[in-house]
Amino acid sequence: MTATRPRILLTNDDSHDSPLFHLAIDALRELGHLHVAVPATEQSWKGKSMTRYGPLYAERIAIHDFPAWSVTGTPADCVNLAIYNLLDQPPDIVVSGINIGKNVGLGFIFASGTVGACIEGNIAGIPGLALSQELAREDFLYWDQNRAFRPETTAALGRLVSTLVPQVWHSLVEAHLGQATTWNVNFPFTPADIPDIRRTRLGHTTYRDCFRQKGDQYHFGLAAADIDPAEDTDDTTLKAGHVSATLLDIRTYGQET
Repeated sequence: MTATRPRILLTNDDSHDSPLFHLAIDALRELGHLHVAVPATEQSWKGKSMTRYGPLYAERIAIHDFPAWSVTGTPADCVNLAIYNLLDQPPDIVVSGINIGKNVGLGFIFASGTVGACIEGNIAGIPGLALSQELAREDFLYWDQNRAFRPETTAALGRLVSTLVPQVWHSLVEAHLGQATTWNVNFPFTPADIPDIRRTRLGHTTYRDCFRQKGDQYHFGLAAADIDPAEDTDDTTLKAGHVSATLLDIRTYGQET
C-alpha cells in the first residue's frame, strides 16, 4: 500500500448508469488510484450473495469517461472477482456506492448489496467504505421510473458529494486502511447548515412483509419498517441532517459466548 495514493476498488449495487456512481468516480479519482468493477445490471437487496451456478462475464467498458469492468453478477461477485482475477494486485480499500437511498438499521444492512460488497472485501482482509445517499421520496421515485435524476437534483447532490466524500475520507478512511472493517456512511438529503460526521450505532430497525400479490404473482413492495428512535442511531442522526458513520466489524460477529 502506498502512503499517499491508496489503490481503491469501487463498486455499487445500482449498476453503471447511476448518477451517484459517476459522482463517486469524480471524488475518488482525486483520492487514490481508482479501479472500477460494477454489476452490469441493478443488484439492490442482494446483500452479500454470490453467483454459485452459471458463468460470470467481465467486460471492459467506460463509465463517465473512466475505464471499468462490467460484471454479470452481484456486488460481492464484483469485489471477489476484481481482487483475485481482474486486478494485478489487491486494492487497499473497497468503496461501494454511492447508493441511491440510505442504508441504515439492522434489517436493511443485511439486505444491502452496497454493504455486502464491502463485507466481501473484509473477508479478504481489506477495509471497506460503504456510501449511501438519503433522498427525498419524490427524487427516489423519479429515479425508479426514469433511471435518472432531474438536473437540479443532480446539481445539488454533486455539490454535496464533492464536499462530503473528501471529509469522510480524511476523517475516517486514512486511519482505517489497516483494518478489515467497514465504515457504513450515510449522507443526509437535507443537511444541517454545517453537517457533522457523527459516529453512530446501527439502529435496531427491522422491516415487515416485502411482497405484494398481483394475480398469481408476488412482487417486491416493502411495507412499513419498525424504526429504532434512539438518538445515537444512524437513522436518527440522518434525520437531524448529519452524516452517520457506523463501524461494522465482522470479526466480532457471533463472538459472544
